[in-house]
Amino acid sequence: MDVSIRLAAPEEAERLTEIACLSKAHWGYSAAQIDYWRTEFLTVTADYIRRHTVWVAVDTAGEAIAFAALEQQGRGAVLEHLWVLPTFIGVGIGKRLFRRVAECTTEFTFTSDPQADDFYHKMGAEKIGEIASTYQGRNLSQFRFRAES
Repeated sequence: MDVSIRLAAPEEAERLTEIACLSKAHWGYSAAQIDYWRTEFLTVTADYIRRHTVWVAVDTAGEAIAFAALEQQGRGAVLEHLWVLPTFIGVGIGKRLFRRVAECTTEFTFTSDPQADDFYHKMGAEKIGEIASTYQGRNLSQFRFRAES
């Protein structure tokens, strides 16, 4: 698949939010859950894009189809977003975005939805713990990725 990855522009915020919501909904969550998460962590704002490193994957028509975001928090980096439109899941776009993030920092952490745990293991991340998801009533995996020396 011919896809290019570039830095996101602030005016793409609405499209990135749409991608995040559609990607999350792909895993069978209810509309109520998606609406709740939209306000909690799925909304990407223009200001967010200005303050953090956000990459967007675009198809040959220039349409955004996936994105990833890396935040600097204290002395560490956190992968806060990695979302792929459902029609493009499984074709390597998520892998390319993850690798782009890994090229920019030697180590980062993140929390994973259970459906993505296997993907992150395959990318070389190690599970370092769990965090309770009060809305879901279950635990989410916490991961760390360290670049090989």
